[in-house]
Amino acid sequence: MNRRSSTFALRIRAPSEEAARDMEETLFTPTLRELWTREPAILAAVFVDDEGETVDYCSAISPYEARVAGAHMRLVMDRVRTFARGLGAGHPSSLEVAGVGREFVVRALGEGYALVVVVEARGTTQALLGAVEEAVTKLRREAGIAPPPWDPCAPGLHVSTRRATGWPFAPTAFVEGGRRQRISDVLGRWEEGGGVAGEQLVCFRVRTEADDELTLAYDPTERRWMRW
Repeated sequence: MNRRSSTFALRIRAPSEEAARDMEETLFTPTLRELWTREPAILAAVFVDDEGETVDYCSAISPYEARVAGAHMRLVMDRVRTFARGLGAGHPSSLEVAGVGREFVVRALGEGYALVVVVEARGTTQALLGAVEEAVTKLRREAGIAPPPWDPCAPGLHVSTRRATGWPFAPTAFVEGGRRQRISDVLGRWEEGGGVAGEQLVCFRVRTEADDELTLAYDPTERRWMRW
């Protein structure tokens, strides 16, 4: 998805833009409100559980509308996960949906929880996605949720590389959770957007000795590897 420049940051969001709440504030409210305030393109930030029920939210739209969006997009994420599992594509960690009127970002936290962000049309920028990642880290800490193994930002992923013909480098093995897996084949290489700092990710589709296929992506700005 092509990202436009972040012009929304020029507009200062007033506290009066927040819709009246229909539930008491929780320990998650400050994190959701910080995300909502920091990125004025965000219409609602909804923290949902594994059944799509709202744990907490911060919104400029009505609470009912925010809750429905959270529940619906949580269901969509489940369907995408089922589809990905059928293709052997692993566990999706995030989902972006772009519509004519609005956009949606769904970020899985683990243990069935997810952060659903409702965004103005054409408002999903790299800066916004970076802010979502920061909110996810805080929500996990506040909820006591450890980053799951499938999460692209999960700690403990170390990749060994070699020089490659036509490429600066290519992966040869990776260690995750104390387990080393050797890469038997590099099936393809490409670059795509998605780095937290807005840079292109260097992606490799690989096959392991165990005959599993997966993608290893390197963020040159953050100097870290991700897997999915």
